[in-house]
Amino acid sequence: MTLSKGTLIILLAVVILLVTGGIVLGMNWNRWFGPDTAETAQFSPDIDPDAGDWSGSELPEKNEEEAVGIKIPGYPSISLPADKKDVSISLLNPEGNPCYFTFELVLKDTDEVLYTSKMVPPGQMISDITLSRALSAGEYQATIRITTASLEDGSAMNGANVETVLIVQ
Repeated sequence: MTLSKGTLIILLAVVILLVTGGIVLGMNWNRWFGPDTAETAQFSPDIDPDAGDWSGSELPEKNEEEAVGIKIPGYPSISLPADKKDVSISLLNPEGNPCYFTFELVLKDTDEVLYTSKMVPPGQMISDITLSRALSAGEYQATIRITTASLEDGSAMNGANVETVLIVQ
């Protein structure tokens, strides 16, 4: 049985297409069918360079909004010096928490963000911050917004808004 010239060309074209398809499939297998890179990527937290070990013996007064399993310190009032951007403050992520904390200090009346930290690991605190602007003497209603990220994969967990009064002298 002899194949005609047209049949041979068609068979040769099919073989070339199959070989080319196999090469393309082999070169892209991991990208198309491999593990999802978003799921397998290692979580790399952006730790605040100013975070340091907690040196106190007791936690600040706890907030009533404490989330189950996550300890949230309370801050009834915070004293700051007037007309200074660089101030000392203790923003703590208590030891044993299953998450990183990120802190935002926000003026309640205007929703102005005075400070935002990077991630603070459990058992560490930030004690020196730079405000976005200096405050003049007086009392300011403020909120410390605490957002959390799982130690395992960085996923969001329960956060908290801690009401405080900034006493600026």
